[in-house]
Amino acid sequence: MDEIRIIHTGDTHLGYRQYHSEARRQDFMDAFSRVIDDAIEAKADAVVHAGDLFDSRNPTLDDILGAMELFSKLKSADIPLLAIVGNHESKQSTQWLDLFGTMGLVTRLGTTPFKLGGVAIYGIDSVPRSRIPLFDYTVFDDTPADARHNLLVMHQLMKPFPFGEWDMHEVIDALPFNVDAVLLGDNHKHEIIKVDNVWVTYCGSTERNSTSEREPRSYNIISVSEAGVDISRRIIPTREFVFIPVHLEKDSDAYDEIFAAIKEHDIEEKVVFINISGDPGVKVIFSEVEKFLLSRKALVPGIRDLRTGEISLDDARMPVSFADPDDAVKEEIRKMHLTDGGLMVDEIVRDPTVVKTKVDAEVEKKLGKLMDSTDFSDIVVSRSKVTDELPASIEERPEVTVLAHNEVDTICKAGKPVEEHITESIGQLAELSTEEVNAVQGLTTSSETVVEKMAGSQQEYACEEDAPATEYEKDMPESGIKAHEGAKEEVKKDTSPSEEKQASKEKTDHKPRQYNLGDYL
Repeated sequence: MDEIRIIHTGDTHLGYRQYHSEARRQDFMDAFSRVIDDAIEAKADAVVHAGDLFDSRNPTLDDILGAMELFSKLKSADIPLLAIVGNHESKQSTQWLDLFGTMGLVTRLGTTPFKLGGVAIYGIDSVPRSRIPLFDYTVFDDTPADARHNLLVMHQLMKPFPFGEWDMHEVIDALPFNVDAVLLGDNHKHEIIKVDNVWVTYCGSTERNSTSEREPRSYNIISVSEAGVDISRRIIPTREFVFIPVHLEKDSDAYDEIFAAIKEHDIEEKVVFINISGDPGVKVIFSEVEKFLLSRKALVPGIRDLRTGEISLDDARMPVSFADPDDAVKEEIRKMHLTDGGLMVDEIVRDPTVVKTKVDAEVEKKLGKLMDSTDFSDIVVSRSKVTDELPASIEERPEVTVLAHNEVDTICKAGKPVEEHITESIGQLAELSTEEVNAVQGLTTSSETVVEKMAGSQQEYACEEDAPATEYEKDMPESGIKAHEGAKEEVKKDTSPSEEKQASKEKTDHKPRQYNLGDYL
């Protein structure tokens, strides 16, 4: 068979505005453009993109048009672009590759092989880590009879490489066809090994996505012939990152040391990081160093204080982590300490089975059920009985508000609803133990510690002197009316006729308050 030459690239991350720099966004487009130009100049038989074409599931129009322009150059040169979907650009159903495919610009690889001479090329889109054990290898079509070599393209972190999630041995053994090479994306570092006599290689990203990616950027050239598969690497020229170390001794002049170190380097139009180490007692104002870097025409001025771990700009991808994005999102959600309602909303929004146009209705329906099943029992109690009747742990819990009678009176006279003091605690009620909840409920129903409250989710907590009984009771559930009337009896016992008359004059109309969902999230 004639030799087939394929450009293997991936992780182009078009649209990534690294360090909030428009120039860096253009750098990612330019790097991919160099790969396309090389493929046309070398008259490659095909270009294979191993995923993460875009940095986002929702690229800008400029990024989409820029990609289309590059794809059109390949089409004009009669070079097919074969691609799979990476985790960064993956959408719920129709993918960006499908759009480009309908325009005749891209062929999306899958279980049916793309035939290129005597080579059959298959593809597997990015698979979430939780679904890897469920992957069905029987979905692949049979290899064409005249195909002499098989290639598989994947966007995955594979063992035995570092951070591997999917065992390459398992894939090779389970595939219903013999594979000669596996062309990978996802890991931004160039790698190449043999697994079970099969070439397995990462092409590396076309631009630096973080300061940890120090080695030159590159792509692979895959040559397939009667002799087998041969893989070589070509470096892509990209914008230079400059790292300048500065060690500060005690009582040294920080700025003299830093500025002198900067002057030793050519930093014009480069991404520059000053790495400061040494005595933590020597103070450095980052803005002064940034001004000096910009005066010498650095594109991106960065300072990393290794003494404290502080960094002067957003380098969100600096810690190298190749975890499943879904797992990473769940970890960040856990750190937010959301209530059950908040977690429910997050789950609905990210549920791939819920159509986006129906998200609002689904959220409203499920939150309504959650609120109907929620017990809005009082968690505002009198301090007078905490010692005798409440568990000691309750008094130490910050989410349980304990008020004395005189404090409740003060709040009411100030015209501030008691509700404002307890709304923040409602979401935390579920965290109390059974013993604590029972103790609180027991206190709030006793005649000595009853505080007038909202009995339903659409009523506002009110003080006796703020709301007329007729208005307050009009829409109140039966259980709430009983509690309210019990409270009124207690008030009447301790109120003189003159005080009652004065209180009657001070009554004003009280309208139910409409609550937003945010009050409960």
